[in-house]
Amino acid sequence: MPILNRYMAREFFRMAAACILGFLALFLVIDFMESADKLISNHAAAPEIFRYYLYKIPGVFFMISPVAVLVAVLITVSLRARANEFTAMFSAGIGPLRAFAPLIAGCLLISALSLGSSEILAPHANRMAKEIARLRVRAGRVAAQFSLNRYWIRGQNAILSAQVIDTGGRALHGFQYLEIDRDFRLLRRIDARTAEYGKEGKWLLRDGRERRFDGDLRAVPFKEKAFIFPETVQGFLDGETSPEEMTYEQLSGYIGDSKGRGYDVRRYEVDLHAKLSYPLLNVIVAMIAIPIALRRPRSGGVWRSIGAGLLIGFFCWMALSASLSLGRMGFLPPMAAAWLPDLLFAVGGGVLFLRYNA
Repeated sequence: MPILNRYMAREFFRMAAACILGFLALFLVIDFMESADKLISNHAAAPEIFRYYLYKIPGVFFMISPVAVLVAVLITVSLRARANEFTAMFSAGIGPLRAFAPLIAGCLLISALSLGSSEILAPHANRMAKEIARLRVRAGRVAAQFSLNRYWIRGQNAILSAQVIDTGGRALHGFQYLEIDRDFRLLRRIDARTAEYGKEGKWLLRDGRERRFDGDLRAVPFKEKAFIFPETVQGFLDGETSPEEMTYEQLSGYIGDSKGRGYDVRRYEVDLHAKLSYPLLNVIVAMIAIPIALRRPRSGGVWRSIGAGLLIGFFCWMALSASLSLGRMGFLPPMAAAWLPDLLFAVGGGVLFLRYNA
């Protein structure tokens, strides 16, 4: 039995490695074709381009691993079934659950590697890739820096800060504007709960107060007031730190701090739960792939398995994206938005697997 386990595990990992490398290469080639002209026009050196794509690998691996595992399981099982290896196992009294245990264990290992990559490697690598992109792909644009759970921009004669960035509404929450002189002395401070940047170049601030330090030190509150600042909102939009650039602990801390100040961080909560639910798809898709690959193992061969894997993967990705979007818009609780697709796919895969086992 250990020999059989090692054989099945070896065949699966060979195919999984090939699929993961193939999908990684495909993704990076497509990305390079889209960004090559900007990288070259901004005089990015070959080593810098190499580092840019090297930094993208952990995040891309996290993203493509479920589809790669799905295709790997389909090909592995269909090839073994075409050779009547499973028929021989079942005839020897080995049940389906026992026969496919090495594949499930392999998927669990890849799931753990995916989670580890998203926590240990991807946050730093994504930040470095974004910094190279800022300098070489979107050169000349000032982007906000994330520190102490806030976003900061050094403007012409001011420092701008915000707690939460609403990219869809081009608005900032927990906004702060610190006007300074050349000697870095504070001249004026404006705090507002919400700041919206209009097309005409005006900032519309709500629920705030304005303080001047060049005379009267009184704070003047306002419900809604328009300001004209030299800076635009684009720097905040370009510099927003995505959940992929934070570890689970960092994102959780940012959510707790922002919620404590009364800001809506629903979309960050959805992404926080997705950090755990998404890697688990590596195991769930195997439960779907195994019975599908065994249904008609002699029709279509490897290409049929690849096509079926891409089709199933596309459907799973669409369902997951729709659920996450509903959560970010508030139609589903954050936890349900991240875990509901996993639950549905697991139930569907479990039913297919148990029906075949019966």
